[in-house]
Amino acid sequence: MTFDLGTVTHSIAAFFLFALILAQLRIWSAGNSSLVLLGATTVSFAWSVMLVFQDSIQVEYFFLVPVIETIKNVAWFALLLSILGFRKLIIPRLRGSESLRSLAVVSAIALGVPACLLLYIGYYTFIQNGILFYPSFGGRPVLMGLLLNAVIGLVLLEQVIRNTREHQLWHLKFLCLSLGILFCFDIYLFSNGLLFARLQDELWQARGAVVALATPLIAISVLRTRQQPMQVNISRRLVFHSGVLMAAGAYLLLMGLTGFYIRNISGEWGPIVQVIFWVVSLALLLVMIYSGRLRSVLKLYINRHLFSSKYDYRDEWMRISKTLSQTNVDEVPAERVLHALADIVDSPGGALWLTTNEYHFDQVAHVEMGWVENSSLTINDPLIEYLSRDVVLVDLSEAQVGLETSDIPPWLLEIKKVWLLIPLQTHERLLGFVVLKESRAEFELVWEDYELLKAVGQQAASYLAQMIASDELSEAKQFSAFSQVSAFVVHDLKTLNSQLSLMVRNAEKHKDNPSFIEDMITTTEHAVNKMSILLEHFKSEEPLANSDSEHLNLAPLLREVVEGHRKLRPLPELHCNEQDIQVQGNAAELKSSIGHLVQNAQEATPDDKTVEIEVIVAEEEVIITVADTGIGMTQDFINTQLFKPFESTKGLAGMGIGVFQCRATIRKLGGDLQVQSEPDQGSKFTITLPLFLD
Repeated sequence: MTFDLGTVTHSIAAFFLFALILAQLRIWSAGNSSLVLLGATTVSFAWSVMLVFQDSIQVEYFFLVPVIETIKNVAWFALLLSILGFRKLIIPRLRGSESLRSLAVVSAIALGVPACLLLYIGYYTFIQNGILFYPSFGGRPVLMGLLLNAVIGLVLLEQVIRNTREHQLWHLKFLCLSLGILFCFDIYLFSNGLLFARLQDELWQARGAVVALATPLIAISVLRTRQQPMQVNISRRLVFHSGVLMAAGAYLLLMGLTGFYIRNISGEWGPIVQVIFWVVSLALLLVMIYSGRLRSVLKLYINRHLFSSKYDYRDEWMRISKTLSQTNVDEVPAERVLHALADIVDSPGGALWLTTNEYHFDQVAHVEMGWVENSSLTINDPLIEYLSRDVVLVDLSEAQVGLETSDIPPWLLEIKKVWLLIPLQTHERLLGFVVLKESRAEFELVWEDYELLKAVGQQAASYLAQMIASDELSEAKQFSAFSQVSAFVVHDLKTLNSQLSLMVRNAEKHKDNPSFIEDMITTTEHAVNKMSILLEHFKSEEPLANSDSEHLNLAPLLREVVEGHRKLRPLPELHCNEQDIQVQGNAAELKSSIGHLVQNAQEATPDDKTVEIEVIVAEEEVIITVADTGIGMTQDFINTQLFKPFESTKGLAGMGIGVFQCRATIRKLGGDLQVQSEPDQGSKFTITLPLFLD
């Protein structure tokens, strides 16, 4: 025996596989290992040992090499099929017939190709008396069979990964990675052998190193799992994607063989014709893969012939929920409803009509259909009356009981390839309807389609009703915000009007008094400035609550407030020993808020009583109290009405938003406004504001 590189690499692979077998036997003795995985590892070990001694095998017995190669692949296929649920075929009572039927198809393909290869090797060896020898393995048929085995292995591996839940993939990812390395290398090895009609010695020798590299990854997966490999459920997606991948693989193999045949018979133009043929073939393959019609036909064929029920309702409901809940900025919610319904019957698109006032139905969205002119309907139209009778759907290609052709609007029949009309009902109320175009495939509607479309239509109607309610709430909030701003403005104008009215009443009496004239000018200037600020807010379309904030000295601001309210009785008295009280806020808003509290106190207090403003500076806040000895308020009024907009003790003379506005302003600055009051004893408003600390 010659110890060349291939012998060394396969010896290392055999050693690693033997160590893995021992580890599995130790775990299996405790009942925590997979017998299928142990069998696959044992066959792989036998295969590696055979390749170590391949130079000693006589030529007439070399057919054993492709045989053990095929058996090794079958062992790994059995492991992947076991993970996918192959044992359910043996114990059918554990599963329903739907999964059994689809899994049987996958298993037949995965095991049928190796079986055909073994039959060919047996026929070629024992019937034709041919010799399968290294490195050609007896020609293209055997190499093609081994290549197909590798392709099938990748397809099964892809389905295991696709159908395994994320939290379970942690146990299997290293096993999948190792098998992926082995199958990918086999594809490269045998496709190269097909190209050159023989296996390259370098690739064959390196194969043992690849197996040695992949074996520790399998060991990691065994240590993580320590139990029988997890089972995953067979699904329509498994059959669909497996069919697509296998068809694509077979197509590429056929095109590859055809390309080499063209090259051999085309003489000097062969390479150019071959390249052109491959480019056209790949382009055609991409067109077929991305063809919506072909995908629809294949899905429909699988559902009809491989499954007892037409839909996988769990997958359908998950898809519909995901479609309705996704936040795609390019699609409005109504378009997502169209996609959810259209995908059920493989329709390319449709349109949606909704009502927001329970009388008119207008088109609000479309997908691959366009906007239909003059398509508005009312609740009195015959079609709307018909759809309101708990109708599941209307197939416009067939006559409907209770619906005459004359009852269908002409614009609906003029839509190209119009097919289904699905009502959207919620709480026994017709919210709208969906019009779908013809399916890409020849879709035959059965009871399952009617039931699923009805359920999805009701779900979509609830979703759209929530969307409409949300829009109405948003509009109501906008109007509420606008009304609140308007109320604040009206309140400020009312205050200014009171000041100007008082000035006008006293003008005739004091018009010759220079002090009164000076005070009148000051009051007018203040009113003009205040109205200019209000107009500026409206011009900039910004709410009053977003006024600019600045650093303020509260002491002089309070003195201005007191001086501005000395026209009323009783005169307010300020008790403030501090000269520098720094706070953060807007001067106009603070003056208006504190001034409103002072004015309220004056209006609620007889002229012979007192109104006092006291300022106390604490460590991190300033406390301002406005106390009076007036009529006071009950605690019930304070709790239920004082801070409620449009509630006032002044009757028609008051707006009822002054104290509400004051507290909103104070809280916006990070402070608060508290009230203590008793009837006939007076009231005490306490303002707390955070100090501005450098």
